[in-house]
Amino acid sequence: MLTKCKPPIYQQTKNSSIQLDSTIAENKIITDLISPYKTELDAEMNEVLVISSEEFKKESGKSETKLGNLVADLSFEIANQLYQPADGDSIDFCLLNFGGLRTSLPKGPITRGKIFELMPFENELVVVTIRNNKFIDLMEYIQESGGQPISGDIIFEYKIINNITDANAYKRSGNKRKNKNQIKIVTSDYLANGGDHMSFFLNPIKIEPLNIKLRDAIIQYCISENKKGNQLVGKLDGRITIEEK
Repeated sequence: MLTKCKPPIYQQTKNSSIQLDSTIAENKIITDLISPYKTELDAEMNEVLVISSEEFKKESGKSETKLGNLVADLSFEIANQLYQPADGDSIDFCLLNFGGLRTSLPKGPITRGKIFELMPFENELVVVTIRNNKFIDLMEYIQESGGQPISGDIIFEYKIINNITDANAYKRSGNKRKNKNQIKIVTSDYLANGGDHMSFFLNPIKIEPLNIKLRDAIIQYCISENKKGNQLVGKLDGRITIEEK
């Protein structure tokens, strides 16, 4: 006997959804375990390190900024406190990069957490010794990039006339180096390894670590200034000038 196959029967069901919220996903045991550490971390990040008298804006398209000058100046200061040169020659200047500064600093209380936002990387300060011919490449880099954070007893001046650049660097106190064929620059280990296209740092005479993170140097400086009763004060002093005629 032949029988026909019955067609399938489809039955429409009502749409339904289950609302998922944090209370369902939350694991109380894990939450209870993490809670004390989170409370401690929040308290640490909310600690006020210093008061800023003004806002330090993260800016682009400028040869120097108050934020860049601040971080370069404090890096140069702390590096000189830590550095013990075997050859007797001190650090000439500091060179950092605007790209490494990730946010602005507000006017008013500056917390530890805000410094972590400014410098979230684990970069450390190092002293790189390069030859004079590499310094020429460094000067060209600063001009082509439109400026970078620098500090030290030095100024960079660029005059561009008919697309031809005349670049000069001046030591305000004169060059008293024992070895006049080399220059010592404090920077971050990231840049010392050629980061941000700073290839002039590659194959240096030597690299000497200072064993301090750049972020920790900023924090240390803020705490020190606060203890002295000082606030953060910005400055622009023409340490890099790019003039086009």
